[in-house]
Amino acid sequence: MKPYSNLILFLALFFFTTIVLGQNFANDCSGAIKICGDGAISSNADGVGNQELAGSNNCSSQEHNSLWLEIEITKAGTLGFTLKPTSTALNIDYDFFIFGPNASCGYLGNAIRCSTTNPLASNSVSNFTGMNDQETDTSEGPGPDGNNFIKSMDVLPGETYFIVIDRPIGNSPFELEWTGTSTVGGFPFPEGPEITKPNDLETCNSEGISDFDISSTASEIVNQNNTSLSYHESLADAVENNAALGNIYTSTIPVKTIYARVENDLTGCAEITEFDLRINPGPTINDSNTIEKCDLDLNGSEEFVLSDLNSSILGGLDPNNFQIQYFRDPSSAANGTNPILSDYNSSGNEIIYAKVSEKMNPNCYNIAEVELILNLPPQIDSYNIFQPQVNSNSNTITLNIDNASNYEFSIGNIDGPYQTSNIFTNVGSGFKTIYIRDLKGCAIVSTEIAVLGYNNFFTPNNDGINDYWQIKGITTSNNFIHIFDRYGKLLAKLNTTEKGWDGIYNGRDMPADDYWFRVTLQNGQEFNGHFSLVR
Repeated sequence: MKPYSNLILFLALFFFTTIVLGQNFANDCSGAIKICGDGAISSNADGVGNQELAGSNNCSSQEHNSLWLEIEITKAGTLGFTLKPTSTALNIDYDFFIFGPNASCGYLGNAIRCSTTNPLASNSVSNFTGMNDQETDTSEGPGPDGNNFIKSMDVLPGETYFIVIDRPIGNSPFELEWTGTSTVGGFPFPEGPEITKPNDLETCNSEGISDFDISSTASEIVNQNNTSLSYHESLADAVENNAALGNIYTSTIPVKTIYARVENDLTGCAEITEFDLRINPGPTINDSNTIEKCDLDLNGSEEFVLSDLNSSILGGLDPNNFQIQYFRDPSSAANGTNPILSDYNSSGNEIIYAKVSEKMNPNCYNIAEVELILNLPPQIDSYNIFQPQVNSNSNTITLNIDNASNYEFSIGNIDGPYQTSNIFTNVGSGFKTIYIRDLKGCAIVSTEIAVLGYNNFFTPNNDGINDYWQIKGITTSNNFIHIFDRYGKLLAKLNTTEKGWDGIYNGRDMPADDYWFRVTLQNGQEFNGHFSLVR
């Protein structure tokens, strides 16, 4: 398997790196890229090295943004190519020049092929250029001269050629496709070594730095004899065989790409592949957690059981694979020094740190924050009950309490259900226990309230039905009722434990009329109202 040719990777992904005296090797004949395998090229020629074209071609041009290629022929036939800029804009102008056969950098001679036609100047419909078997001319240009294509070459095994690709105008990457009879059934270039793309190397370090043995990928990449393997930080270095890395590489970024260059020692052809060095930041945990306790005894501290958070922190990770320790500060957590016990006494308003480490790889860890919050139980200083209407079985009452929105309430049952509204409906009359807790469920306080109920009228005619008027639901002693006529005259004083008022004052029946009452309860509540006596 050949995942990439050295040309595809080098030319597709990078502009050429400046190496010596501001010049790029691939801009000069001495740094020409050797074509191997299928010879596919995708590039954007950039920059110029030494000027080596002046006076050596019939197309009246020189280097502007140049790329030098070297080809060795392994099969006879015709050889051409089509150079296709990625952009279709006609102001993108690519030229090319070919020297050979068997020319040398020291003596190139005159170009045997060249094309410097300008697409705009020649009224061309395309900015493609190249060589093919249909053309007859061997040179064209400059400017309007020609149609962008010239005659392909007749090549023989063992011949070598230099191809210079130059871009005087515009800026666009290009692709090079080889054509001609020599490409039928296989390309006429030496084969590069057989290589395989290796698996990525991965480690874990929450600090984002790790050492990798990049040489451990060697057996995955190549098993062919007479090859040389080197590793490089950049694709440019790999193509030019510069700045080879040692076996151990220290990475400081989450993903670092390393380029492996394998050269055939016999042919000089090289193939390049790549792999990534990945630094895993540690177990994926919930990094923000909270424990809330209630200061029931109001002493300013409580014991927090930190291990109660383990499951929440792991967030679904298998607890059998991880160790969790708690620390007072992030530095201690990172270094694993001075862990604190799971049963931890705190006054709250404190952040501690949970370190989650892989049991099989303690260096693979992550740290979560744990906020400890100590809440005060509800502080009920005063309250009162508002009961706008009175009914013996279905009353609506409002519990007036400071900061009511901070609490939730239940009536008659400590286990709830609780409601955030301080208004209760359908409440039966009598003494009721209200349970109050804060919204965080810190603690519950209770207080007793009286819900007043009575009938709106009574008929004291001794028929055994509704002969007495009495407050309903208040059955304990020391709760008193005062009854008045419409002029405020006190007619009766009753205890709520008594049977009730029979409508008699000083031995005589009182007339049918409205009467008023005031109830004073032992818990300090007072109620006023009125009812009717019906004869």
